[in-house]
Amino acid sequence: MDVLVERSEVEGSASPPPSKSYTHRAFFAASLSKRCRILNPLYSGDTLSTLKACEFLGARVEKGSKDVKFVGVDDIDCSGYINVENSGTTLRILMGLLAQSNHKSVADGDRSLRKRPNKALALALKKLGAEVESKNPDYTAPVSVRGKISGGDVEIKAESSQFVSSLLFTLPLCYEDSTLSVIELKSRPYIDITVHVLNKAGIKLDMENKKIMRFTIPGGQNYKLREFRIPADFSSASYLIAAGLIAGRVRMEGVFDSMQGDRRIIEIAKEMGGKVTWDRDRGVVVSEFSELEGIEVDASDIPDLVPTIVVLGAVANGRTVIRNAEHLRIKEIDRIRGCCENLKTLGIDAVERRDGLIVRGASKIEGGVVKSFGDHRMALSFSLLGMVSRKGVVVKDAEVVSVSFPGYFDILREIGANIKFLG
Repeated sequence: MDVLVERSEVEGSASPPPSKSYTHRAFFAASLSKRCRILNPLYSGDTLSTLKACEFLGARVEKGSKDVKFVGVDDIDCSGYINVENSGTTLRILMGLLAQSNHKSVADGDRSLRKRPNKALALALKKLGAEVESKNPDYTAPVSVRGKISGGDVEIKAESSQFVSSLLFTLPLCYEDSTLSVIELKSRPYIDITVHVLNKAGIKLDMENKKIMRFTIPGGQNYKLREFRIPADFSSASYLIAAGLIAGRVRMEGVFDSMQGDRRIIEIAKEMGGKVTWDRDRGVVVSEFSELEGIEVDASDIPDLVPTIVVLGAVANGRTVIRNAEHLRIKEIDRIRGCCENLKTLGIDAVERRDGLIVRGASKIEGGVVKSFGDHRMALSFSLLGMVSRKGVVVKDAEVVSVSFPGYFDILREIGANIKFLG
């Protein structure tokens, strides 16, 4: 499905969906607990893959409109084949948990996920005693895993925080105590989310945060999550904040503070001159049309915000420089290259760098056709530029937004965006 977004003025209230990052982690923790209820979950392509993974592990799952009830698995003893589609978080955390089973399982994904490397995680699991195999030296999916790991000392180079989260989920289940040393960590806030959920589930671990992050994790633990409410997703909120900044006024409700690093979008918008307010007690965020100025952004901890920042930079005065974002090259696509390609298609000056890009804001945007590249964040962000373009912007294969933000275009329509579904 292609979507045309035409020049628009927006005004209204909206609520961002629940956090995808929290939902993934809460689902896995619930599947390992005796009985648990997850409130306000995100139902999206990626999180439904995680629910499928939870059932594969042996948990019983009952989906409701506003909650998910789990009867968890005491001992992971699964085997067989599972396809987790496009969800990297699902694949990586699942790999760690499959190393608790004495039987062989094969975890696979779609064409995009099959390009994403898992070597550092695979080698760490092998050091702990698991059998991990792939036809590719980067251990891309399909990847087979068989345990059973017993714990111990392990070190990992964390080009993806998902590798660390995977080990943090599985090591407490091991017979022996473990230490996990993390080198060159990117996207630290996602580790904070993992630790938050694990703590709520009664998992004990000590974190030493010096030059090398080191976790000490007692073995023989049990997950004891009973109930958990998923907060609003700041990554998704960033698109609605941006819509207000470039095309009118948007008021959001239910946006309370959490461990999500992407809440930094509010600080970044203000640095660019954006009119944004956040009442943390009431959970209300308001963004209004603003004359934006380009800034320099260190994106090492906020990779999912980069497409939103790129779009704001496209309409800002001067240059917006994004650096320390090289880990974006191993997301669903190479997002640095994808952003540059779409910007240039719309006539906006962009320079690709090894670890990021430079965007020179345009006073006028004609419009055109941009690609989603099968990546939800590309479709979500670049659709916004249609609202400030002369001829509108067509987003190819825009249905991919359902991976993280189902109903996104309907919400934009409700607040006044001119949107046409082209089939």
